[in-house]
Amino acid sequence: MTIDIRRTTIRMRLRGLFTAFIFSLVIIFILLAGIFDAPILGITRSYFILAISVVYLVLIIYNYLKDYYYIYFNDETNKIILRYYSMHPLSQAKRSIEIPRDSFSKYEIAESLFGIKTKIILYQKVKGGVYKYPPVSISALSPAEKEQLIQSLNRML
Repeated sequence: MTIDIRRTTIRMRLRGLFTAFIFSLVIIFILLAGIFDAPILGITRSYFILAISVVYLVLIIYNYLKDYYYIYFNDETNKIILRYYSMHPLSQAKRSIEIPRDSFSKYEIAESLFGIKTKIILYQKVKGGVYKYPPVSISALSPAEKEQLIQSLNRML
C-alpha cells in the first residue's frame, strides 16, 4: 500500500497563500473604503483591522501547532518506507525511514496539544535491542489515510 499526500500538501500551501491574499485585500479595503471613516456600530476602523488581524494570527498559530508534514508511506517492497518533511516555510530538511519488514518491531501513535497534533513513532529491532525513530507528525493525513497506515502497520506485526 502506498500513501502519498502530495496533492494535500499542495492544496494546504495554496490555501495558506489564498488566505494571506484575502487578508491583505480585506485590510486594504478597510483602509481605503469611505464607509469606515465613521465608526460602524461604535467600532472604529482600527478595531476592525485588529479583529481581522487576530483571526488571521489565530489561523497561523493553529496551523503551526498542527505541525503538518508531507508523508510518503510505502510497504509494497521488502521494506517499510516512510519519507517526510515539515511543511513549515523555513524547514526544508527531507528525511526518510526505511525498515526491513523482518526487523519492524512496533509503532506508537501519540497525540498532543489536546489531540490537535498526532504523531507516529516507529521501532526497529537491532542487535543491541530496539531502536526508536524520531516521531513523525501525521496530522496532515485524512482519517481514512491514518486508518490505512495503522492497518498496514498492524499487518506487519
